[in-house]
Amino acid sequence: MLGLRFSILAICLVLSLQWIGPVDSKICQTHDNKTGTCQRVRDCPALKSISDKLINKIPLTNKEEILRNCVLPCEKQYTLCCEESLNPDGLKLLKENESICGSFGEPKDRTKYRPWTALLEYYDDLQHGRRFYCGGTLITSKFVLTAAQCIKDNLVSVRLGEFALGKTPDCLLLGNHTRCLDRPVDVPIEKVFVHEGFEENIKNVRVSNNIALIRLKDPVQFNDLIGPICLPVSPDLQLESQTVKSLDVFGWDLMMQLNGYIPRWPLYELLESTACNIQDEKKICIRNSESYRYRGDVGGALVYPSQYNGRQLLVQAGIVSVDIVERSDRSLTEGTDVSDFMGWITETIAKKD
Repeated sequence: MLGLRFSILAICLVLSLQWIGPVDSKICQTHDNKTGTCQRVRDCPALKSISDKLINKIPLTNKEEILRNCVLPCEKQYTLCCEESLNPDGLKLLKENESICGSFGEPKDRTKYRPWTALLEYYDDLQHGRRFYCGGTLITSKFVLTAAQCIKDNLVSVRLGEFALGKTPDCLLLGNHTRCLDRPVDVPIEKVFVHEGFEENIKNVRVSNNIALIRLKDPVQFNDLIGPICLPVSPDLQLESQTVKSLDVFGWDLMMQLNGYIPRWPLYELLESTACNIQDEKKICIRNSESYRYRGDVGGALVYPSQYNGRQLLVQAGIVSVDIVERSDRSLTEGTDVSDFMGWITETIAKKD
């Protein structure tokens, strides 16, 4: 037994020496080459159970003993590499769209530039009608990803395939020709899933786990104007999404209620979390490089271009949040880090209830 333990420790030591963690990323690689995230012991289920047993002097199983000796430290103090398990059924649903997800046209062809952008529609009692207040992102034919802050009792439907709000139909002058687009689709909502850890405390200026999923009543048909975004499903994409230098945001400026005829595309710079004084590892800090007045539609996507599986595509790295923190630098704001929630996303979209 002593020889076996020595061999295990020796193997883990070699693996530790070979592993080089990314300087600016929370994504890491475990001793057995699986994707993980840098977490404190109390936030990692596998490591917390080992810690609890050690505290209570309960013997570990052979598997737990191996994990205890092999776990790799991250660069941030007091964090270790915790394996991030993705639900295989949910992952399969996302990978079904790998050949078409994240598609985009040339900037001049704006109608095809962001087919995954969604609008959340609410019933407005004061105006006795419906209004759009939040954005979202189509990730499969049945699910839209958004911010938990956007889930309200009066949320009634999701609009897909919209281009210019306030214009029916949407018609554009392309060269010497006028092109009118198909009408957008308003899809009723079947069920909403808010992250169980979501917490919004305006008094203490804290928003945690700001992520939600909307399951549509009927699956949508993909076309030039409606299609899914790519999510960081692989280790490479997860690492890339947390170390990329800039992010794009798409939206109609819904918070300003200006009717937002043409979607806007400001560029955001991804910064170290310390720039926004963020303590929550599941948030990202971003700076609007064009104008602090426009922050994107809450619940909308923060995306970046990537080369994956032989094609260029857009990957969603973050979710736009309502930033309730008063900052001296008003160009700074926070977003939700999508990579840190891939386990929750794949588990949720696989649910049958």
